[in-house]
Amino acid sequence: MATIDEIRAIKRKHSATLLQRPGVVGVDIDVKDAEEAVLQVYLDTKDPKLIAALPKRLDDVPVKYVYSGPIHKQG
Repeated sequence: MATIDEIRAIKRKHSATLLQRPGVVGVDIDVKDAEEAVLQVYLDTKDPKLIAALPKRLDDVPVKYVYSGPIHKQG
C-alpha cells in the first residue's frame, strides 16, 4: 500500500499524460480511509471503450474512473 505522499508523487508523474487523453478532464486522489487511497480520474464521457483503454493501475496504485461531464475553467 502506497502512502499518500507516494500517491501524490504518482499523480504528479502521470497527470499530464492522462490529461492528454481524449475524454480525461481531471486527476485527483480519493482517500476512502487511512488504509486505501486511489488515483481518481474524471471523464467527460461514459464511453466504455475509453475506460477499457485506460490503465487500471499506475505504479501499483489502483485507478478509479468517475464520470464528471465536461469541466470548464472559471474566471
